[in-house]
This record gives sequence, C-alpha cells and structure tokens, in this order.
Amino acid sequence: MNERFFSLPEERQDLIRSSAMIEFGDNTFKKTSADAIAKRADISKGLLFHYFKDKRELYLYLFQYALDVCIGKYDYWVDYFKETDFFLALEKGHKIKMDLVRRYPGLFRFVMRAYYERDSVLTPKLREKLDSVLERTTEDFLARMDLYKFKSGADPRQVIRMLTLVSEGMLAETGAMTAAEINALFAEYKKSADMLRQFLYKEEYL
Repeated sequence: MNERFFSLPEERQDLIRSSAMIEFGDNTFKKTSADAIAKRADISKGLLFHYFKDKRELYLYLFQYALDVCIGKYDYWVDYFKETDFFLALEKGHKIKMDLVRRYPGLFRFVMRAYYERDSVLTPKLREKLDSVLERTTEDFLARMDLYKFKSGADPRQVIRMLTLVSEGMLAETGAMTAAEINALFAEYKKSADMLRQFLYKEEYL
C-alpha cells in the first residue's frame, strides 16, 4: 500500500474509503469493478491503483479499517454509557450503529458482505480475527448486563443473535438513505426490541 494515501486530506481518504465500501458492499469481490470505485470517488482508476497496488489490497485494507472503527465504537459505547440493562444497552448500541452509517456510508453493508464472502480474498487469519472480536464483545457485553431480569429459560445470547439479524437486515438497506429514513429504521428496531423485552423480562422489570 502506498503511504501517499495517508498524506491525502482526511476528506479525500473518507471519500475513497466510502466509495470502495459502497461498491464492495453492493457486489461480491469478483464482481466489484475498480472503475466503479474510481468513478464514485471522483478519481482515475490509475490513481486508485497508485494508492493500492490492486483490488485485493484495497479490500483487505478496508476490512481492517472497518473492523478498527467498529471496535473503537464498541469500546466507546460500553465505557461511556455504562448501561447495565440488556435492552437499553442494545438500543443505545444500535443508535451508535446508525450514527456510524451517517459517518461512514457503506461500512456495515461492506462488513456484512465481507463476512459472508466466499472468495479467497479474505485470509483465514482475518476471518478468525473477526470471529474472535464478535465472541469477545458478546461475552464482554453479557458480563456487564443485569441478566437476572430475564425470565427463567430465556437465552440472552439467542436474543443478541435475533436482534443482530434484525439489525443487519435493516442496515443492509441503508446504502443511500436519508437521515429521516435512518431514523425510521432505528424506530423499527426499537419496536422489535421492546416487543422481545415484554416477552422475556420478569414482570417486575418491565
């Protein structure tokens, strides 16, 4: 990777990253066109490959960048809010995700597409790292929560999985949404989470 990329103004770096994540998020690795990325970023294909030697290097850089952004926001979330109610904490976390969608267009679509990518572009080491991060953050999250509020037999890990799938489905639709549409998605997510809370929490904690 050419270090000149990092000498660009931050706004230009963001544009190139966002453009690439949007294109990779809309297609598989093989079907994503470098021409389309360059056009969206308003640069030439030659200049794009001046910064990154090939499409694979760009993809792997974006994967690590997106992972670092998500980890950073998770650490901020748990340290800043210090929320111990399971559903309130997830609600605040989802709001941060929606804020990330505004700040980094295409990031979550790219990460979700990358996770299920079947091309060999993702090395086993990176895939294992992502799985490790997901496992670590889930265990850390559960350790901070007041799980005694759940009814007997309820599985908080399964609830996280259900709401993650709901969240991923919604985030997959946010490729070019307005702020109002993103807010509507957040309201829809909250409605789903509130419904689960009514069913799964002990009555005294409702």
